[in-house]
Amino acid sequence: MDLLKIIAELQAERQRIDEAIQALERLAAINHRRGRPPRWKKIANEAGALEAEALGEEKQAGAKNR
Repeated sequence: MDLLKIIAELQAERQRIDEAIQALERLAAINHRRGRPPRWKKIANEAGALEAEALGEEKQAGAKNR
């Protein structure tokens, strides 16, 4: 391969990588969603809270038995 052709290909690849990095940085900057959360997320949060509450009650019951 010609050295100039290799350099041109590497520069083109660097340009594509830079564009991909910029796109990812823009996505990372948008971290706040507006509006109401989806229903599945609300249900998951409620289920997680119930599980945490149940675990807390089990720990308290175990501490009282000691």
